[in-house]
Amino acid sequence: MNKEVNEIVYKLIGICIELHKVLGPGYPVEVYKKALEIELKEKELAFEADKEFTITYKEVPVGTQKIDFLINESVILEIRSMQEDLLDLEIQKVLRMLPLSGASMGLLFNFGTLKIQYKRILPSRAMRGETPSVPRPDKALRPMGYRETGRTRENNPIL
Repeated sequence: MNKEVNEIVYKLIGICIELHKVLGPGYPVEVYKKALEIELKEKELAFEADKEFTITYKEVPVGTQKIDFLINESVILEIRSMQEDLLDLEIQKVLRMLPLSGASMGLLFNFGTLKIQYKRILPSRAMRGETPSVPRPDKALRPMGYRETGRTRENNPIL
């Protein structure tokens, strides 16, 4: 992961935590979005709000999807204000938007709970075009149910 992207993500997490401390939970999503825009401008982070992307099926446009913020063309920032925990469906939405936007990471925040919730969302290795990891030949596999003990290596069954 790019160091610049990690720095942006670190700043965004700090901004959102501070925003949640000041405003607290329970407001509509639009309130948090407007407050976040103010903070992003103050921190001089390049962003696009309500960025829209075209969804295609077999190279034919079939619809559009908006994301709340695209930060520095590298991080998707989605805001929610739900009283329940973040749903897998919300995470999947951000995950599906990563290749469309060209972003390398997504952040999903929930301002609706007493303690702010957030998830960092990274594309899979296949989505990034990397080959899946393979076991290293220099790492010996130990049989299941055995462990190393003390200074000597003994095969002791786990009881």
